[in-house]
Amino acid sequence: MVGRKHSQTPPRLNHKMTQATAITTTQRAERIAQLHRARSKSWFLRISLVIIAALVLWSWSAGELYQSYLTPAQKQANLERFLNRMTPLPVRDTGDWSLALPWVGKQLGEGKGIEASIRTFSLATVAAALSGLCALALLPGAARNLATSEPLGMTSGYRKVSRPLWYMGNKITRALFVFTRSLPEYVLGFLLISIFGPDPWALVLALAIHNFGILGRLGAEVIENAPQEPAQTVMVHGGGRLGAYLAALLPESFNRMVVYFFYRWETCVREATVLGMLGVISLGYLVVAAKSGRAFDQMVFFVLLGGAIVLIGDLISGLVRRLLRFERK
Repeated sequence: MVGRKHSQTPPRLNHKMTQATAITTTQRAERIAQLHRARSKSWFLRISLVIIAALVLWSWSAGELYQSYLTPAQKQANLERFLNRMTPLPVRDTGDWSLALPWVGKQLGEGKGIEASIRTFSLATVAAALSGLCALALLPGAARNLATSEPLGMTSGYRKVSRPLWYMGNKITRALFVFTRSLPEYVLGFLLISIFGPDPWALVLALAIHNFGILGRLGAEVIENAPQEPAQTVMVHGGGRLGAYLAALLPESFNRMVVYFFYRWETCVREATVLGMLGVISLGYLVVAAKSGRAFDQMVFFVLLGGAIVLIGDLISGLVRRLLRFERK
């Protein structure tokens, strides 16, 4: 009993602790309110949010945007017919799903599914490799920490002469990346096929030009945000810009660049499928041919085959990144 009395907090001390806690809470609330009032305000951001909200409300209320020439009954009938026709033909005729596997083999062989898949895979891989190599070659001219008269914050010779030259070179390189990635692959493919005919290299160049701009811009941002100390050490020992890029910045940023490369490779696979609709033998060409013959079962199969290629690419990407992380450890 005596020990319990001594362990209890005296009422007067408990009251003082409660007052101190209340004062601290009040001060904290006042400080938060003061910071809230002193925060930076962007009227551009606020006006933009109001405009976006108004556009969203208008799009939901503008009934003419959603007008359709088909009645709900016609849409329902089309959906049911499509779902029925996407079932493999032997299964649809007999109801025996054991015939689905031979049908798949026929689409891969006689239907040129394997040939078109290999062609699609090859187009995407060559285009991604070509765009990646060209982007890597121009990254030193696009990274603002390298393409300057004081690379990595270090003073170099001929400062007054080289400053405008480096500035113009950097802006031209970054503008080239912006311009090439703004050109849609489908439009480029259409123009190049008009020049070279239905040649696979027309699609390769269309994909490579567009992804060159994307990989170049992403790579430049990675180089600019990479740790600078190893590259500065290389330059102190006479390595120069190119040496700092090849010996320090590129190895430090390589893992992230690999992630971006495989991301664009997956996009190239999807775009190579779409560009095949322009006449080059690929999965897109087979999709268009199946749709023209209203063979929806074949069309869906070839679409899923393209998705399988992307899935395989994702597995390869994960394996490569895992190996790179293991090697760094």
